[in-house]
Amino acid sequence: MKRRYRMIAVVFLLTGSLWACGVPLEDRAFPLSVAVDYTEGKYEVYYGMPDLSAETGQDKEGENSGQKETVVCYRGRSMEETEELFLRSQEDYLDLGHVKAFLLGENLLKNKNAYEALLAYLEEKPSVAGNIYVFSCRSPREIMELEGTELDSLGTFLVRIVESRPYSRQEEQTDLQSLYNAWHNQENRPSMLQVEAEGQTLLVKGNLYERE
Repeated sequence: MKRRYRMIAVVFLLTGSLWACGVPLEDRAFPLSVAVDYTEGKYEVYYGMPDLSAETGQDKEGENSGQKETVVCYRGRSMEETEELFLRSQEDYLDLGHVKAFLLGENLLKNKNAYEALLAYLEEKPSVAGNIYVFSCRSPREIMELEGTELDSLGTFLVRIVESRPYSRQEEQTDLQSLYNAWHNQENRPSMLQVEAEGQTLLVKGNLYERE
C-alpha cells in the first residue's frame, strides 16, 4: 500500500512538472527581481514584472532596451500560498527562471524558520539557478517602489552593480547556492550586500545610483 502511494505521488509530481514545461512562453510571467519579507506571520512577496509589450509588437524596434517593470505583491502564510495567489489573480504561469536578483527583508532574515522555509521553497524549483545574486534590505517595499519609476529594471541594475566591480563581487557578493550550502552545513549565513532606498537614490553598500 505504501509503495502504491509513493507511485501515485511520483506520477503527480511528474505530471505537474510536465504541465509546467508545456506552458507556452507567451503564457508565462517572468519576474526579473523578487523581494521577500516576513511580517505578522505572513510572507510578503514582491515580483518585478517586465513590460513585454515588445513581444506583442507594440514597441518599435530598439525601444525595448530600457524595458520598464511593474510590481505585484502577494501575502500568504507560506511561499506556496503566495504563489497560488499569484496564479489565481494573474493570467500567466509564474516562471522564476529569469530572476536576476533576490532581495531579502530584515524581518525575514531575523526569523530563522521563515528564512529556511524560503530556501527550501526555492531549492525545490529547478528553474531557480543557484548563481542568482541575493541582497538584503530593510524595507523591500521601498526598494520595489522604484521599479518602473526611478529604475527601469531593478534586477538588471543590481547585476550590473556587482559585475562591474569584480573585486567586490568576489569578496562580498552572495548567491543562492552560498545560502543553500550554509543552511545545509549549519554554518553562519553569508553576509550580503545591502540595498537601501533614499528618495530617488538607490544605495548598494557604498555604490550609489541616482537618476539623471
